[in-house]
Amino acid sequence: MEAQLWLGTAKVDITPRQPVELAGFASRIGQGPYTEVVHPIYARIFAFRQSAEDGKLSSSLLISADLIWWGSERVGELRQAIALQWGIPEEAILLHGTHSHSGPQTSSQFSELLGKMDPDYMADLEAAVLAGIEEAMGDLETVLTEVGQGSSYLAVHRRRMVDGVCMGQANPDGALDSDLNVVRYRSMSGKTKAVLINYACHPVISPANTLSSEFCGVAMELLEREIGGGAICGYLQGCCGDNNPAKAGELFFDGTDADVRAFGESLAADVLELLRGPLQPLPTVALTVRMQILQAPLQDLPSEEELQALTADTWVSGEWSKMLLASPERLTPFLPMEITVLQLAEGLQVLATNTELVAEYGLYIKSRTTGMTLILGYTNGMIGYIPTADQLAEGGYEAIDSTRYFFMPAPFHPAIEEKVKHSCLELLEP
Repeated sequence: MEAQLWLGTAKVDITPRQPVELAGFASRIGQGPYTEVVHPIYARIFAFRQSAEDGKLSSSLLISADLIWWGSERVGELRQAIALQWGIPEEAILLHGTHSHSGPQTSSQFSELLGKMDPDYMADLEAAVLAGIEEAMGDLETVLTEVGQGSSYLAVHRRRMVDGVCMGQANPDGALDSDLNVVRYRSMSGKTKAVLINYACHPVISPANTLSSEFCGVAMELLEREIGGGAICGYLQGCCGDNNPAKAGELFFDGTDADVRAFGESLAADVLELLRGPLQPLPTVALTVRMQILQAPLQDLPSEEELQALTADTWVSGEWSKMLLASPERLTPFLPMEITVLQLAEGLQVLATNTELVAEYGLYIKSRTTGMTLILGYTNGMIGYIPTADQLAEGGYEAIDSTRYFFMPAPFHPAIEEKVKHSCLELLEP
């Protein structure tokens, strides 16, 4: 029997029934729940099943949601429920967030300056996702896999050294990942059933207190309408930790919805150009998954005296120190970094982590591997940014300042870079 791949898809509305606080901008503190739904948010579900030549079945699940991430504290139970109901191995379930900074907070483990999680919304979200999986499992059909690679230029590197200080400014000489990867799935009749789009750019265009799927969600809506026939298009956010949207070559965080739409239209146009050209067909292989929990090392932990000295701070350091004093079990020298590699076809792999990877990692991994590797952050939870050793020496938001917003007990140790690179390559090319 020849190897076959089946794919079932679904798209479910995960817009809150009632307004909730948004995640991603501390500037929204005190503004309360969002005031308007500018772009509804969705979870796009891709259920894969593969039959090998010996008749053995394997399965996996990929969900791309218009969320900043999935809260680590809830991912385990949700994956267990999915595995129990549909028999998909837990390690083969990828819950991915596009990293929109205009969607609901999904974790209660971080500073409230990043937005408060609403438990009722989380219950609704998970119920909607489970219903969507049921729909996708009933939609399975044989598909062929095709891939294409191009470029898109929406972003700029956002770290720049000025008089020895790392500033959040456009840096045309900094690492920038402009790779645009697309995976198209066609039914046996030739109809496009689904498209996966992998690109790296922070969805931080508009800080307005309005609900939005940001430029990536807008692009997916445009693509779905243009392709037609019920095709589902899923955005997979890459290593965008230090790559931000750029307007006239400069960073901006005060864009309007017109800017969001313009960026979405630009990305959609780049994807459509790829889809109109010749794509490379890939043979079907077994859906295999490899996963590793890397104990990501931290620098020296703060003492109780150091924490006590910061409790009077009225911003994030005060909140951070009080949290660690109240929860000393969080004072650990390592954080669990989950790295998962899912083989989707011959020459096509997904590498996903529960972190916010900077662009340098994506560029390095792709330079050291063959075929197409879709590198995803914001998957199956979130622990924080993964900077490079050089960035840790330079300081700045990604390396140092962000750690307190994520309630990390300390910044990562410079050894993190080599450990992450080694683990990723080990999983990709065992």
